[in-house]
Amino acid sequence: MKDSHPELWDPERISTTWFDSHFNHAARRVIDWIGAEHDISGMSSLLDFGCGGAITTLGVALRFPQVDVYGVDIGDKFLQLPELAGDQLGLELLPANLHLRKIKPLQPLVDDYRPDAVFTWSVFEHIPREQIPGILADLYASLVPGGLLFLQIEPLYYSPWGSHLRRFVETPWAHLLWPDSKLRDAVLAYEGDIPPQHQGHQYRERNMEDFKRFHLGEFESLNRITAAQMSSMIREAGFTIVREQRMTLDIGIPESLLKQYSPDDLRTNGILLLAEKQR
Repeated sequence: MKDSHPELWDPERISTTWFDSHFNHAARRVIDWIGAEHDISGMSSLLDFGCGGAITTLGVALRFPQVDVYGVDIGDKFLQLPELAGDQLGLELLPANLHLRKIKPLQPLVDDYRPDAVFTWSVFEHIPREQIPGILADLYASLVPGGLLFLQIEPLYYSPWGSHLRRFVETPWAHLLWPDSKLRDAVLAYEGDIPPQHQGHQYRERNMEDFKRFHLGEFESLNRITAAQMSSMIREAGFTIVREQRMTLDIGIPESLLKQYSPDDLRTNGILLLAEKQR
């Protein structure tokens, strides 16, 4: 798609893989999937659930200046967005159609938002499993009739690098093959560089030891949901799945894992899903 109002921001200034992957790749994937079903330019509002640093939220908002784009998160990483957008895009002010808000965990959204579409990028694997049905029910209630939900998760827990620790440990399925103590020791002993695609907010804000411990904590909190389970929960919330894509990796699976887990779960690296609320 052709970007809107490029005179307000300069994509040639983008210098980090992390920013580019969220502002360009993620935002365009969101736009392509939602836009394939409904004309986004004719929508009133969109909601980014779990917006994090809101780089993707900004990417959508800048490309559709006539649509209100809301981002909500239980953290406040998005407070750094004005400085980051100025550095990476030459953007002097965040666009007027972008609205970011910190919410409490499990805070209902239905009373405050009526979006035409909700999108969520690498969020639901971090939510405690028992909370997911209530969150999906709230998002369903918030959407207008016929509204859309776009969801992405990558990597999924049982995939080769589903620990989210590949920046430290390259061994496929290390989190399933090794004792927890060995995995933890390997992360803490890591002394190499961090790949550019993993140099996000936490990398900028923490020293290396804290960065390692932060990601170990993130690993321990993963809910281990599979693509099939996520799809099932979305249907149970009342949605009709319009389109679904599962990304798989063609890699040899150790025999010991095949005895314990589904081959499909072990090979499925990620899921993209578009669902619709009943009209």
